[in-house]
Amino acid sequence: MLLIEKILTLHACDIFQSTPESELIELAGILEETYLEPDVCLFTKGSMGNCMYFIFKGRVRIHDGEHTLAILEENDIVGELAILDAESRSASATTLEECILLKLEQEPFYDIMMNNAEVLRGILKTLCRRLRTMDERSAKAPAVALPAVQPLS
Repeated sequence: MLLIEKILTLHACDIFQSTPESELIELAGILEETYLEPDVCLFTKGSMGNCMYFIFKGRVRIHDGEHTLAILEENDIVGELAILDAESRSASATTLEECILLKLEQEPFYDIMMNNAEVLRGILKTLCRRLRTMDERSAKAPAVALPAVQPLS
């Protein structure tokens, strides 16, 4: 993959739209290309994470077991929560088709974030958008009746 393709992919992502070109060039140079076939598990819920991925080509399903939470496509990011806190993954990610992903490790991301507040603003914007989408889906879901609780005597 050409360096310019990586730069254009980064620039197309919300979190890097306001990042100076010089930093995008530096960042593009440290991205690791990952090629995956369809139906490959990128990571599982509960696994430890310290990186995120940019989708250059393909689609990735974000899910909790059989329940699909989101379908991510080209120019979307996957695993952004793990790069922020290095905690266990909150969901699983599985490729739906052949994918080319660009992997970014936590430490280089922190270096870029420390030098550019726009990157932090961009990732917060992305997280807020995804939370709102989840809230909208929850509001549309039918209410589940819970069994009555018997008082203690």
